Amino acid sequence: MRVFLIAGESSGDLHGANVIRALRAACPEIVCEGLGGQRMAEAGMALRYDLAREAVMGFTEVVRAFPGIRRLFLDTVRHISACRPDVVVLIDYPGFNIRMGEKVKELGIPVVYYISPQVWAWKQKRIHTIARFVSRMLVILPFEEELYRQIGVPCAYVGHPLLDHIASRRANDDTDGRLVIGLLPGSREQEIRRLMPTMIETAEGIRQRYPDARFLTPCVDTVREAQVRALADRFPVETLVGRTYDVLAAARFCLVASGTATLETALFGVPMAILYRTSPINYWIARRVVSIKHIGIVNIIAGREVVPEFIQHEARAEAILPRALELIDDTPARQRVLADLAEVKARLGDAGASMRAARHVLEVAKGAAYG
Repeated sequence: MRVFLIAGESSGDLHGANVIRALRAACPEIVCEGLGGQRMAEAGMALRYDLAREAVMGFTEVVRAFPGIRRLFLDTVRHISACRPDVVVLIDYPGFNIRMGEKVKELGIPVVYYISPQVWAWKQKRIHTIARFVSRMLVILPFEEELYRQIGVPCAYVGHPLLDHIASRRANDDTDGRLVIGLLPGSREQEIRRLMPTMIETAEGIRQRYPDARFLTPCVDTVREAQVRALADRFPVETLVGRTYDVLAAARFCLVASGTATLETALFGVPMAILYRTSPINYWIARRVVSIKHIGIVNIIAGREVVPEFIQHEARAEAILPRALELIDDTPARQRVLADLAEVKARLGDAGASMRAARHVLEVAKGAAYG
């Protein structure tokens, strides 16, 4: 049995790796190949291209990267057409994967889409495009299942895969009992460049109140670690490669770039402030296409502002610092956030998303191979 998987950023690489492990546990003879990242390769996938490492964000950045992405897209379509996998598994990454799903459908190969694009936030009409090519949709947020079922798409809510990943990791707390503040500026070069200076400026203010505090920044690799250290300049930030959960297990508060890390921080029960900043033109475009009130997935799941968001021009140290100190200190506001984060975690249910997703993939693949 052959499965071709496509993930295009760090979080997709993480979740794809867990699905691959679950597939191989259930079906040891399975052959997995595709586009993704090093985690998927380590899990047993033959990596044709490290798409996760090359991830770009923002409308203008995608335009600049388009020629290379197009070449990769066409090469991948040719390869899938030649090798004829039993199923293609698309993992989030809608700009690439929705178009790929349409091409794979034309080839007569079934498509499983794992982790829905945020059709409830922007480009709502994409859900109808997905409906035309997907054999089965596997969603990770409770409210998404009904959206697909309403338009007749075979869909299953499998739970959130971060619960699996967190459950499988044992954090190493070597913080020597000092107050720990996490600075999580993201995994992409653009995110770090835009957010780390503001995080450092805010951290300077926190250190005035807590001079013995430690400031920890997890980094996805040594390249991003070097970038963080350069931006931190003389501020005593400590960098840890590949140890996000060690930081979250020890932290009392975090400054977090909008994205997957906000939910990871919430699942560890750590109060946070969410930061987001992009280029002026990207922000102008986003304001006209995004139709939701909040950008943090924690707040979206809760349906209200559980943790503060500082977006674009609001992402300034003088605005962030008072809220940060309020959530670090023992205040009623901190207790409310802790209770709200526990509620968000409860809404996501139990671990096991990766295994449930793997069962659906195998079911679709076997139907194609033997049906």
